[in-house]
This record gives sequence, structure tokens and C-alpha cells, in this order.
Amino acid sequence: MSSNPDFDRWYAAKSARFVLEPSHRLETFGNTLVNYHLVSELDDYPGKIRVREGRLEAHQPLVITPRFQDVEFEGFGDEAREYFEFLKRSEEHLRILQYGYHLKSDNFSEQIVTDKLSVVVERVKQAVIASNDKFAAVIQCVDEPWDVALVELWLREIRRSAKGNIDELQARGKLF
Repeated sequence: MSSNPDFDRWYAAKSARFVLEPSHRLETFGNTLVNYHLVSELDDYPGKIRVREGRLEAHQPLVITPRFQDVEFEGFGDEAREYFEFLKRSEEHLRILQYGYHLKSDNFSEQIVTDKLSVVVERVKQAVIASNDKFAAVIQCVDEPWDVALVELWLREIRRSAKGNIDELQARGKLF
């Protein structure tokens, strides 16, 4: 790790390599357990590989409807006021999906093995594929701060799932 924590977080997020993503998107009408497998080489010990496993619980997405009539609006120019009035007139058509996640530490484990990083990554990937877990992910990441890769996983799964979740909510009349 460097002396700049902002850089470390940025680097951890950008260097996370998603080796295997869940084959299914997040559930629309229930909670989803995403099982993660993070593989990283220990910074000061080449050939020592840490494998972390755990799960993220994604809560059922909630549909949020804005309530513009409750907003006090003052100190803005005419263009902003007109835009706000447009939003107010259109609020019955505006919906936001809120995804809640919970990092479950009760199933968290880690182990250190001695091998090449690429070999361990492939071994973990093949084990996950063999398990047929449609909500499993394998990520190669930095050892510290490793949990930034979990935030990236969370963001990717929300982006990947949102359209399908919206389509399902719309089809069942739960969006509008």
C-alpha cells in the first residue's frame, strides 16, 4: 500500500479483474446471495496467494417514488424552477430502484496457499464452475485493500441487473 489511501482505493478498484461473474442477475422479487471468491497475491511474499470467500446478500430492490410536492424550492433561477415544475408534473412516471447489500461475515473464510497466482485463479474458477453456483463470482484483486473489489462487484451486479429487474417489475405492474 502507498502513503495515499485515495490512490490505493482507486488502484484496487481499477485493477480488480473479474475472472468469473455470476451467470444470473440479482433477483427482482427476493433476496440474492452472491458468493464471492477473491484471489490475491500477498504483497511482500511472491508465490503466497490468499483466497478469500464469503457472500454478499443483495436485498430485493425497492421501488422509490419521489414526492416533489414535499420539496421546498427557493433561491433558484427561472430555468431551474421550470425544470423542477416539469419534474413535479411528471413525478408519477419517475421511479428509482434502491438495492440494499449486506456483507455477511458469518460465512467469510480465507486461506493462504503457495503456488503461482494464475494457477490458483484457474483452480478457484474451475471449482466454482463445477459447483454450478449461478450467483458466484471469482475476482483477482490486490491483497489490500481487498474489500474495494467487493464494492466493485456490488456496482457491477446492480448495473447488470437493473434493466431486467425494471422489466420484471413493469411486467407485473409493480413499477407504474
